[in-house]
Amino acid sequence: MKTGRKLINMLTLDYSLFMIDSIFYTSNDYVPLILRVVAGVIILPYGMQKLFGWFPPLGGGIGIKGTLADFKAKKVPVLIAWLVIIAQTLGSIGLIIGCLGRVAALGNFIIFAAAIMVHAPDGWAMNWTGRKKGEGIEYFILLLSILLIIIIKGSGAWSVDYWITHFIGNFTI
Repeated sequence: MKTGRKLINMLTLDYSLFMIDSIFYTSNDYVPLILRVVAGVIILPYGMQKLFGWFPPLGGGIGIKGTLADFKAKKVPVLIAWLVIIAQTLGSIGLIIGCLGRVAALGNFIIFAAAIMVHAPDGWAMNWTGRKKGEGIEYFILLLSILLIIIIKGSGAWSVDYWITHFIGNFTI
């Protein structure tokens, strides 16, 4: 009986270490560093608009109340609205510093994949001339491509994820 429990505990520990490793592990590659910082800087204003009401001249700046009201008008559940606010705010910061980069990239990937569905009727190209009703999807495709690379490769060099897996404890199995 004790041998069986030890085996289960070992398997559970191995699985836990595998999960930690698959979330945090990253190489010392500079390409993911550049891509995650760019993605984080791009996404951060979206989160700040929704959370704090920053950047009103850029078309945002409505804060939490306004954001929740906008999502309610679009029939988006309150829980999803809060997840978007949190993912764009904390996720962008996580991308910039490289903390839970894969998780942050995945959360924002889901958000911007939904944005493609909203903007798909407006076509491919962005509204450069101001003649269209809305924006196209080319910007979102580019951002999704960047986020997908981060999901696959991890946070890269100069990241909290790299520091955790290589200096605090080697979780590689």
